[in-house]
Amino acid sequence: MNIYINRKPRSGPFLGKDMLWRIHIQVALWCLVFFMSTSGFAQETSGALTGRVQHVDGHAVAGASILAVHTPSGTRYSLATDKDGRYTLNNLRIGGPYTVTVSMVGMQSDTRTDIQIRLGAAQELNLQVQEGSQALAEVAVTGRLQRQRVDTYGAGRNISAEQVRNMPTVSRSITDVTRLTPQGSRDNSFGGTNFRYNNVTVDGAVNNDAIGFSPSLGGQTGTSGMAGSSTRTNPISMDAIQDMQVYLAPYDVKIGNFTGGSVNAVTRSGTNKIEGSVYGYGRNAALTGKDRVGSLGKMDHDFYDYQSGFRIGFPIIKDKLFFFSNEEITRRQDPTQLYAGTTETAHILSEDDVKSIATAVGSRYGDVFDAGTAGKYTNWSKSTKFFNRIDWNINDRHQLAIRNNMIFSSATHMDRDQQDFRFSSMAFKQTNNQSSTVAELKSRFSNNLSANAVLGFTVVNDRRDPLSDPTLPQVQIQGRTPGTTIYLGTDREASIFDMQQRTWELTANLNWNLGRHKLLFGTHNELYRIRYGFVNAWNGRVDYNSIDDFLNNNPYRVRGSYNYKNNTRDCILGNPAADFEINMYSLYVQDEIRVSDHFRVTPGLRADFTQLPDMPVLSDKVRHIQSDPYFGTTYNYTPLSRISNDFLNRVQLSPRVGFRWEVLEDQSLVLRGGAGLFTGRIPFAWLAYAYYNTGDSYGAFDQRADQKPFAPGSDAIKPSPNGLADFIAANGAVVNDPKSGKTQVDLVDNGFTMPQVLRGSLGIDYETANNWKFTVEGLYTKNISDVLFQQLNVHDNPLYYGYDIHQQQPVYQGAVDDRFSNMYVLSNTDQGYRYNITGTISKRMKNFNGTASYTYGESKDLSNGVRNSMESNWQLNQSLIPNNPKLAYSNFDIRHRIVSSISYDHYWRTAGKTNITLFISAQSGSPFTYGIVNNSIQGLPQQVSLVYVPNPEEAIRYFKDIPSGNTAVQQAEAFNKYIDGNAYLSSRRGDFTERNRGRTPWNVQADLRIAHDLPVSTKKGQFMTISADVVNVTNLLYKKWGVQYFSPNTFNSTSSVGLTPTLFPPQQNNGNWPVFTFNEPGQTYSIDYFNSRAQVQLGVRYTF
Repeated sequence: MNIYINRKPRSGPFLGKDMLWRIHIQVALWCLVFFMSTSGFAQETSGALTGRVQHVDGHAVAGASILAVHTPSGTRYSLATDKDGRYTLNNLRIGGPYTVTVSMVGMQSDTRTDIQIRLGAAQELNLQVQEGSQALAEVAVTGRLQRQRVDTYGAGRNISAEQVRNMPTVSRSITDVTRLTPQGSRDNSFGGTNFRYNNVTVDGAVNNDAIGFSPSLGGQTGTSGMAGSSTRTNPISMDAIQDMQVYLAPYDVKIGNFTGGSVNAVTRSGTNKIEGSVYGYGRNAALTGKDRVGSLGKMDHDFYDYQSGFRIGFPIIKDKLFFFSNEEITRRQDPTQLYAGTTETAHILSEDDVKSIATAVGSRYGDVFDAGTAGKYTNWSKSTKFFNRIDWNINDRHQLAIRNNMIFSSATHMDRDQQDFRFSSMAFKQTNNQSSTVAELKSRFSNNLSANAVLGFTVVNDRRDPLSDPTLPQVQIQGRTPGTTIYLGTDREASIFDMQQRTWELTANLNWNLGRHKLLFGTHNELYRIRYGFVNAWNGRVDYNSIDDFLNNNPYRVRGSYNYKNNTRDCILGNPAADFEINMYSLYVQDEIRVSDHFRVTPGLRADFTQLPDMPVLSDKVRHIQSDPYFGTTYNYTPLSRISNDFLNRVQLSPRVGFRWEVLEDQSLVLRGGAGLFTGRIPFAWLAYAYYNTGDSYGAFDQRADQKPFAPGSDAIKPSPNGLADFIAANGAVVNDPKSGKTQVDLVDNGFTMPQVLRGSLGIDYETANNWKFTVEGLYTKNISDVLFQQLNVHDNPLYYGYDIHQQQPVYQGAVDDRFSNMYVLSNTDQGYRYNITGTISKRMKNFNGTASYTYGESKDLSNGVRNSMESNWQLNQSLIPNNPKLAYSNFDIRHRIVSSISYDHYWRTAGKTNITLFISAQSGSPFTYGIVNNSIQGLPQQVSLVYVPNPEEAIRYFKDIPSGNTAVQQAEAFNKYIDGNAYLSSRRGDFTERNRGRTPWNVQADLRIAHDLPVSTKKGQFMTISADVVNVTNLLYKKWGVQYFSPNTFNSTSSVGLTPTLFPPQQNNGNWPVFTFNEPGQTYSIDYFNSRAQVQLGVRYTF
């Protein structure tokens, strides 16, 4: 089913009259829907209690009154049982304890206490009653409270407040806690899926980095995909969180907008007691272990990380109105682990190289270009968080909650790893400020009808400010070892960067209980306004093939963008490159069918509609783009002249069905699972490029010296208020004329839709009478519509190198249309799949809780989708035919993962309680690709290439004698020795390398938390907690344990095989073989020298 709406392009101010009018109409329409359907929210924010009331003789008791009271707040929930004696109380506050009372005229009233309600799960409580003439002691009251988790039907993980509190962590972040998910990963992906495809909600409202520009630190740590990760801050304080879930395959149709994992957190509320705590956590160099992997020694004394805050909850009106507040500040300094003059960086550059580079820029450009330091540089980050919430028990049927979460954060960025070395001139400051307000209404209208409603508004402002001259280009110099790069100047992604995101949410659900059928009707809607104030490489991007080339100012490649009308930085920042709206609407219906007392099935249907009210401009250049006469030789695509802006604006249906079979009468053996479609989202940054790279707004320059020499006397590095535009003008373009020079277009294919997958799961749970639980579950995902990136301004009339007898790696030449530098297209593909098989054993005792899981998983895709633009996603995707990539292992391939958590409480007679929690994680190493780095051997503007591994006797055909250097024979011998010493590369003799077939060593880490609660008053509830979180205790025990390995993501986890193509000027050997020079590339992966150290964080907390 396809229903679509096409809109005309728009322009205008951020909140013009047309925008306000449209918001008013849309809000009015959805409010009308809300009041007609009396409905509510999308993600779970509460729990439920369900069960059956029977007489002791076995017959159902209809009309019995059920009253559940949340003891801490006095919140009351009541209804009557149906004709079958069944009841379901929805919209219950999570936590407890609850007191549940069943009563009926003529029968004995009975009460159960200490009932706990979990987020998103329907807890079961069955009761039996007798006639009121019986004495209370004679009444048989029985009940079984099931520990049902988030995976009642599908796969996922429910994380309790206790687990959040006891999890070893130094960052106190959501992502640290979600490591408990067996199918998760150290880079915050779930089930082998890109972390960009996650959906994160807090109190049912989205908390994503919707634009998708949250960076990671050079690949060392994954990004959270949440707003605020750009400044290394958490989107909410852990002290404000009550409960959490991670959904992987939820068959509840309320849960959507993801194809990876759905992370849902619910915040705390006030109660009838005045409760709170004051806390502080910290670590510094003295509490950080020495580098036991390399030669870096003790931690630099500049390092520290401090977090402090308080929380308080209290009644404003007892049983009626409650307030909760949490405020927190964080301060952190991170001195760089790597610097020039050490063993760890000697393969990139020497101290003499540092002096030569600094001297060269100083002599050529004076004070305006200071390369900065190649020594220690200290990054910093800071944040201030304000969380406030009011809960109002309007009456027994209606509860209202309003909360606001506000964060002010900033940080500097300047990272280094063993492949990428940055001078400190590359540093920039990032500021991220956000405010999220959510109002939630929960209502019960009768025994059968209940509803919830959420209205939210979020503002996110994200800005980067270079700490050097913004007009300086980003200079990239190939280091002394192939695959290494030296950077100086101003970061190309910081010269112009000012993002603004506004989000309205309105969502609605109606639950209708009809005995054996529980119907759900609902809608979830997100309305975004995006100001995409980013221009890629406005300041320029200048590549040099060697340090000597840089010293001689002999660039190989220059890239950059410029505005045709006014290319000054102030003007561009004041007039964002892209300003657009995107709205995501969802409607769904579901029926939970109780086939029998022990078998339930839940069919449902969800319809998602992504609307672009105003489409990108299709310029005349695009409408009349030239066609490739060689179309279809090695790849296919929609001819660009036929692109019509017919994308999104159509309905995507997601049918789902889940089941749960309690095989044994005592529910100790459960079979659960289901299958369905899940529709997600993409980073809006990918769409933003289509709004600003139209062909008429920005020019694009991408020139390589081997194809066209740069104009004599022109200097790409020389700073100018017009960015790179002056250099481009010197090379022949009229920069204020859209008809002169070249431009880049980013287009979206006809019929493009949001990502969608088919996902199925099957799980078996068995629980013994002594609380051992065994689980085996499988999860399979098949892409229905994933993303594919292509660059189509190249003649598809390839040649082939002499070794390529099967014509697998084409070599291209010539542009299809000389008016364009590059033409990128975003389209869909149905290629790709992933699966996971997980086994879990857990044990609960009075003071002990332990769990251990093993997961085996594989994930394959055509494109990782890890970059911020169509351009980077294509240029860094390793494939023999980049416009027709084949299935290969994903960057997020899990393979093997073992996680275990063990927690023990010891209660002292008069000295309080001690908790000890140990978390262990062991995971297969990160995937990476062997190939050519920061270059292409296929005549393309790519930055990586796969490479042919010659047979030993063929290797000499790759080389020529180097004047005053190694001969071809010497290079071939060294290259063969390197290949023979690598198991994977030697297995590829006579064939090409493959994407992501390399692996770093396993990442193994154990973290320990010890916390002691010491009573400070005879008054119950007042105590002092002293804690120590020991991260990477494994390295503390033995220096070779706990080493954290990664593959830097600057070039999409590509590791050089030591070959540097001779492209400047280009050369070939006899038989049409390319010419390379070989240098030993060294280690194929990097070490995270910071996280490989053992670290201790001390904490103190006063709770009252």
